[in-house]
Amino acid sequence: MAVGIALIVVGVALLGVTAWFWRASRLDDPVLAPLEVIGDRRFRAADEATRREMLQRARSTVER
Repeated sequence: MAVGIALIVVGVALLGVTAWFWRASRLDDPVLAPLEVIGDRRFRAADEATRREMLQRARSTVER
């Protein structure tokens, strides 16, 4: 009985580690950089000129 419970616990732990690894190792597409900036709290609190500058900096990192 204890061995079965231990195996279930190990399986759940491995599932958690696998999910974490897949999410952590996923490559972000550079085209999506402006969306990351838009989701930032500083972007929402900034004025229009600052927002444009923040988006321009994010877009300038995209290779064409």
